Amino acid sequence: MSDYVIEIPKFKYNQQALLEYQTHITAWKPNVHYAKIGVNTNNGSNWFDFYPDDTDDIIKDITRSLNINLDPKPYKFTKHLAGGVLPWHIDPHRECVFMIPLTENNEGLQWVDENNSIIAQHVYTCPTVINAKIRHGCPRITKDRIFLQVNIPCLWNELKVNYATIFSQE
Repeated sequence: MSDYVIEIPKFKYNQQALLEYQTHITAWKPNVHYAKIGVNTNNGSNWFDFYPDDTDDIIKDITRSLNINLDPKPYKFTKHLAGGVLPWHIDPHRECVFMIPLTENNEGLQWVDENNSIIAQHVYTCPTVINAKIRHGCPRITKDRIFLQVNIPCLWNELKVNYATIFSQE
């Protein structure tokens, strides 16, 4: 089992509804967590977030498909625009992040060591959980990338053992 990624290809969700939902988002904001530590997410990296209301039906459907108690406000849409970057980073408040890709043919994600040497990489082809406590990013974005992210409140080693019961894969 990987220390970086767990694919969940049989996860059931309404992909078309999520795609439609995100096309109506007009309140994208620069990523505030990284702006606080000096990463400019507005100019240069072109990195934007939107926190949906978890009472929306499409979001409640995702919640019903997860067999774990979620933290408050676990959902976030992220948009990285072509020409930007996803800077190398470690997520400050989460370890296991469930990524549902809403765009295809993206450059994926890379994990790097302390010398910025690539130690792992992944291209999203299905819903996937990433280990966000290992330094990761995407140094070159050539086309827009949009995801729905869900914070899974557990440690990576716990997730590796329990992912099949957490994610509905019928």
